[in-house]
Amino acid sequence: MKGIILMDNVIFALDIGTRSVVGVVAENIDNILKVSRIESIFHSQRAMIDGQIEDIDEVSRVVSNVKNQLESNLGIKLDKVSIAAAGRSLKTERIILERDSDIRKPINVDFKNAIEIEALQLAQDIFSKTSNKDDLFYCVGYSVLSYSLDGKSISNIVGHRGNKISIEIIAAFLPHTVIEGLYSCMDNNNLEVVNLTLEPIAAMDLIIPSELRLLNLVLIDIGAGTSDIAISKGGSIVGYDMATIAGDEITECIMKNYIVDFNSAENIKTLLSKDSGNLEITNILGIPQTLKKEEVLETIKTSVYDLCVEIASKITKLNKEPPAAVFLAGGGSKIPFIKEFLSELLNIPQSRIAISNKSSIKNVDLSILDNFGPEFITPVGIAYSVILNKNYDFFSVSVNGTKVRLYSIRQMKVMDAILMSGFDSKKLIGFSGKSLRFNLNGSERYYSGEFSTPAQIYVNSSVANIETTIKPGDCIDVIPAIDGTSPVVRISDIASNSIEGFVYFNGIKVDFGTKYYVNKVDVRDDYIIGNSDSIEIVKIETIKDLVQIYEIDKSFYNFFANGKMADLDYKLCNGYTIDLIKKEEEEPAEEKANVDVEIKSNEEIDLIDEVKTICEEDLYIEVSINDKKVKLPNKDEPYIFADMLNYTDIDPTNPKGNIVILHNGKDASYTNLIYSNDIIIIKWDSDLN
Repeated sequence: MKGIILMDNVIFALDIGTRSVVGVVAENIDNILKVSRIESIFHSQRAMIDGQIEDIDEVSRVVSNVKNQLESNLGIKLDKVSIAAAGRSLKTERIILERDSDIRKPINVDFKNAIEIEALQLAQDIFSKTSNKDDLFYCVGYSVLSYSLDGKSISNIVGHRGNKISIEIIAAFLPHTVIEGLYSCMDNNNLEVVNLTLEPIAAMDLIIPSELRLLNLVLIDIGAGTSDIAISKGGSIVGYDMATIAGDEITECIMKNYIVDFNSAENIKTLLSKDSGNLEITNILGIPQTLKKEEVLETIKTSVYDLCVEIASKITKLNKEPPAAVFLAGGGSKIPFIKEFLSELLNIPQSRIAISNKSSIKNVDLSILDNFGPEFITPVGIAYSVILNKNYDFFSVSVNGTKVRLYSIRQMKVMDAILMSGFDSKKLIGFSGKSLRFNLNGSERYYSGEFSTPAQIYVNSSVANIETTIKPGDCIDVIPAIDGTSPVVRISDIASNSIEGFVYFNGIKVDFGTKYYVNKVDVRDDYIIGNSDSIEIVKIETIKDLVQIYEIDKSFYNFFANGKMADLDYKLCNGYTIDLIKKEEEEPAEEKANVDVEIKSNEEIDLIDEVKTICEEDLYIEVSINDKKVKLPNKDEPYIFADMLNYTDIDPTNPKGNIVILHNGKDASYTNLIYSNDIIIIKWDSDLN
């Protein structure tokens, strides 16, 4: 070892792949990544399957060897590392969410962020239902693909007004088993993870920088166990996917055809990409063989085509159309026939499919390296992600007292913590109360609903919002939003109280006070008014009100209250007698209370009978019981047939035969409801003979 050199700008990156572990040491010099050394060591056994760690101890041993070689050759001490999770582990969910908006208010940033969180939460709920229930997944990021307002696409909804908002997002998820396996290997080597990215993102950042993502480009990283796919369009990464077959399938094809072990088959596959002639091998039986390169190429052709079919189908499903160009990365991209088969399957010229090399990379100094192939794109991309300030890692915060672990795929904010905590995002922005419209005595009344009160958010006891950035150890408290209340209006709220009582109006007892009708149905004053109700409030407080209700022509009569002449505005008093006399007749004696008016003419008799009849219609119902007219006092609940026994001489305890009960000529039961003018028969059958 050459002695320890401590350099603050040293970047150490590890690409833990299916076939090998690649270590990269580089320096950040004015935002240019200068690669100092790359070391690669193959796994001696199948410790990784399809990019996922199976044997943590074995992978930790290979990581240790790579780390030790780099430290020895460069004379430095490595204690911090950047790593990447395999594309095989990456899952995505694409969803569209619609939500109503209050057209009375412009859409603000808080509302925009809240609907993004709600969409992301919906994506996570859908993903959780379709994924293995035993696996715990972390949401590691999302992209907003589009917004629309009232059915029309719009790039920025902030400040606009509308009734309905739609958002489309793509969310990415990683299983915690993958993350924990990677961290365990790093812990076993005393390495602190300072940056965690995703393999397809690392390769994408290196080969297709953000300024090129307006184009519809596809990156295919063909490794040993998986083929990772990332697609750009319109300025952002719009899709990820992964094919579960890659270079190992070609290796296994060679093993089966030539009866060799895995390592020998790997060596044969590597030589195929070189200008070699015949290949000398020894099979597992110890028999040496000389293979012609053309023969081996023909042997693997079908397997390579199958690999390309799988990759092309994933791209077609995600992209819906042929891409503008394709970049190939990973050791598997050097396998013969890849470019020509993908050209055929994607319907693009071979000239638009490129294997990544030094010329494909910007802002990276690779001059120290003699040999640089596509197999080093991902490990160098992992190191380059540090230059881009994509310092991703996991850290913990608390939300309402619950510890939450976050994957910092970007600068993390309160909204990220709220999402991972399981807090219901609908409680961040409440709903405004519903308005109330109704008709009161022919005039329209309107009461508006209250606006909602947004959620209150605090970070370390300081006022914050969902856009506030957070750091490890922060304590976040969220007080849910309060929905705006809908107006609750009772009739008593809109009607003034009036004195209630009764008077004798021309000898008939009449109640006075206030009556309430909703949609022509009599109700109490505590009735809660509903939308579109028609309310009628009728007050009986003066003689004038009595005259109007009973439709009496006031010009022909004088009015008296307890024997004294009174005008139409006279306020009714409980228990008083109110009389009306034709103007040409004598007035009643003073203080004539609670007695009928003296009748002095036939016309006056007719008038009083008419008033009595009108009043009695409100006070009584008339029925026929056993051929006799009976007036029943009006009451709130309707009479039933059994009540009619009280108006007969029938004694059920002293039977005189079988009882016959008829209601309007038909057999009845004792629960029949009784109405005015009903004909009722209740007799013993012996009385009918």
